[in-house]
Amino acid sequence: MKGFQQNVHHHIHKHQLFGPGDRVLVGCSGGIDSIVLLHFLTTHQAALGISVTAVHVNHMLRGEESLQDRLFTEQLCAEWNVPCFSRDIPIQDILNTYGGNKQQVCREARYAYFSEVMQEAGATKLATAHHADDQLETILMAGIKGTLRSGSFGMPTSRPFSTGELVRPLLAVTKDDIASYAEEFSLSHREDPSNGQPVYTRNRIRHAVVPLLKQENVNVAAQFVELAETMQEDQQFLMKLAEEKMRQLVKQEEDGFSLLVEKFKQEDLALQKRLVLLLLNYLYNKQQVAITKQLAEQVRDMMHSSAGTAFLYLPQNYMMIRQYDRVYFRRQPIGEQAVKDSLIITDDWSSEVNGFRYKAMPLREANQQKNAVFWYFSASDDIVLMVRNRKPGDRIHLPGMEGAKKVARLMIDEKVPSSKRGIWPIIATASGEILLVPGIRHSKYVSQTERVEDNWVLIEQQVKVAKSGL
Repeated sequence: MKGFQQNVHHHIHKHQLFGPGDRVLVGCSGGIDSIVLLHFLTTHQAALGISVTAVHVNHMLRGEESLQDRLFTEQLCAEWNVPCFSRDIPIQDILNTYGGNKQQVCREARYAYFSEVMQEAGATKLATAHHADDQLETILMAGIKGTLRSGSFGMPTSRPFSTGELVRPLLAVTKDDIASYAEEFSLSHREDPSNGQPVYTRNRIRHAVVPLLKQENVNVAAQFVELAETMQEDQQFLMKLAEEKMRQLVKQEEDGFSLLVEKFKQEDLALQKRLVLLLLNYLYNKQQVAITKQLAEQVRDMMHSSAGTAFLYLPQNYMMIRQYDRVYFRRQPIGEQAVKDSLIITDDWSSEVNGFRYKAMPLREANQQKNAVFWYFSASDDIVLMVRNRKPGDRIHLPGMEGAKKVARLMIDEKVPSSKRGIWPIIATASGEILLVPGIRHSKYVSQTERVEDNWVLIEQQVKVAKSGL
């Protein structure tokens, strides 16, 4: 067992997992992994300068078996003179009342109790028994599910948790190493039969995929641990760099923030991806909003959009608005600001509609204006434009298309949420010709490039820009 102990000690010292005086809470299920961790840390607590306490959660999902796991852990801790906290948590009752994924509910309940005990016991570290094979399984699962693109790569060796840190001292050793250690010291333990059930993805990977990988390379788990460490170091560096860039790019606004698109686009792609994640996390702060890969890609695509003005509706009624070289993130009370019935567009600014205002005038009367989009078109002198909501039967003649397309179909194709299609503003003539669906598409009758036949201009400006004087 010299190799096991050397590897764990080296791992602990390399990552500075413990310091003198640390009060370490060990998550102990009664299974072989956590029993070995508890035994190792208890045996070496004097050398490491730490004190050890155990914590156990009975999820009450296997009846008498679950209860015996708790009793076993409590008895073992008593024999080893290790203080032990334990609690029964009725997971099935929680699932019956609130629903949810069983494993996720178990995890949340378990770690909530760990956090509670950490504070009660004054613990500075929570040690879990994740090992190299767990790391391999975690990375394979993330790759299969496609979550590696979020930037994380496997489990970190340590991370902030509750009032201290969560640490993983066994990441340097494999399941076989742990089994050999348990045999060497004649450590008894409990077996959770659910660990062998193929209904769980992790179990299928553990029992079907990992053995094949180990046939190719017996050290595959250790290789993945090293790979994860390297990737995590790179990730930490890039995130730190992205945070510095974000502080340089973001400008606080009254009801959100903005940044310059060209500055964003000058950054390397790796930084752009991390900047988008930081921007979304910054926007939602501590709100429970899932930052999905699709959402992050939509935001990044918007940054690279060539449209003069474009909108992107974000979760929780937030909105991303691009106008010229600046993108705004702000809360958008759609229902309150949606146009009521219709508004006539004159040569004075209209009232605000979805964060924008409009005016129209003969081209000869128009002066260039900063931070505004000019839509040129040809019309008679008595043309009347209005901004209104979509009506049944509305059709738009898109550039390059024969015939007209239903605006309702256009909104579906452009993935406008169904709840917003009825209140989305439309710029149309009094006779019903659609000129512009702001933020989505323009008709063939308007252009941002002045043409020979154009004699009118529709001017679109973000209200926020006008107020700030930019």
